[in-house]
Amino acid sequence: MTQDWHPVGHVSFASAHKKKPFSTIDMPYGKQVMWPDHCVQGTPDANLLKDLDMTKANMILRKGFNPDVDGYSAFFDNNHKTSTGLEGYLKARSVKRVFLAGLATDFRVMWSALDAREAGFEAMVIEDACRAIDLDGSLQAAWNSMQKAGVGRVQSNELL
Repeated sequence: MTQDWHPVGHVSFASAHKKKPFSTIDMPYGKQVMWPDHCVQGTPDANLLKDLDMTKANMILRKGFNPDVDGYSAFFDNNHKTSTGLEGYLKARSVKRVFLAGLATDFRVMWSALDAREAGFEAMVIEDACRAIDLDGSLQAAWNSMQKAGVGRVQSNELL
């Protein structure tokens, strides 16, 4: 599982730049969407859902804690320089296929799926277990990018 874990004043927060939420700024690693403050370390907003079944979770990976770089992917910070260690963790356990679900399809899920493919994993997005933000067509662009990279789509009832 992944958990956003942002410090106060994180670079991705619109409030840190006096910008409007969902606007963008240019960062050394590319375009950065300005998000409303969210998942601030140590606040209830950063907690995983209390009804989430954690019995199958072997690891909870916190991401987005670098105050100067956002972290959409479960594999790397957005600058693609800092690894989370997930690739090695999965490969050490002979994992070949990853299934992705969560928020947001067109950002965190997409970046994680693309990085999974680049690392050599088969990647499947559980479409009905995701929600998108869909900024100016970002959802369709995400599906197009994922399809081009060989990421599959599946519904949760196909896995049960």
